[in-house]
Amino acid sequence: MKLAERIRAAVADSPFKDVGTVTVSVGVAEMHDGLTTKTLEARADEALYEAKKAGRNRVQLAQS
Repeated sequence: MKLAERIRAAVADSPFKDVGTVTVSVGVAEMHDGLTTKTLEARADEALYEAKKAGRNRVQLAQS
């Protein structure tokens, strides 16, 4: 979460030439015993869409 937040903030604080301000949303999921990489990716993707739905430019942790 800390790394994802640092990336999100760095992008938001760095104007892009000919574009202006750009923001990102990030979905974060934790690997647990019994999860496959496919399931992990799906959980992170779901968290990403939750972040976008909640207003964008944010980091969202996948629900357990």
